[in-house]
Amino acid sequence: MKRTGRTLTLSGQMPRRLFLSPLERDPHTILEYANVLDINKAWKVKDFRVWIQEKEFGQTEDCYMTVDTQLSTDTIPNTNDWNNAGENRAIGWGTLAYNLNQKSWKPQGGQAGFPRSLENSEYWMHPDHLIQNKLTIGACAFGVQAALEDNYYTLNYIVYLEEYDISATESIVFNIKGKAQDVS
Repeated sequence: MKRTGRTLTLSGQMPRRLFLSPLERDPHTILEYANVLDINKAWKVKDFRVWIQEKEFGQTEDCYMTVDTQLSTDTIPNTNDWNNAGENRAIGWGTLAYNLNQKSWKPQGGQAGFPRSLENSEYWMHPDHLIQNKLTIGACAFGVQAALEDNYYTLNYIVYLEEYDISATESIVFNIKGKAQDVS
């Protein structure tokens, strides 16, 4: 396994999500690399970040809300396998805590909307992963439902990857590792 020095940045938005919709519902595919002729190329996620589109906040009472996110290398249909560090398909996790507090906010001329501040953000990446096929992102927002207009939100993401050259044997190992395995 050897770094090539090439990088790739993926950025975009997930389709609008329903507030309190579970992580496993409608994961969004952000990379699909299916070149069967080039099994010696793989990608490693160096880092990622997510945030809710600011225009989505439209509430009238103070509250906190959190957003949990997960990067995975395959579809994970079972609820118990999401946000689970023991799941081999999960490679990255993130959590954000927003404070929506009207008391400390004084609107400036022409400024509209409800104030929000990012109180905390944490991200973790599994150090031993390579992506050869697919990368998905899932998200779930918790908190006061009134925090978001129409109970929907749009999540922005940016993912930084670096390219690796790998051997055919490493390709087989990482392809197996990136898929669901029933060990029982």
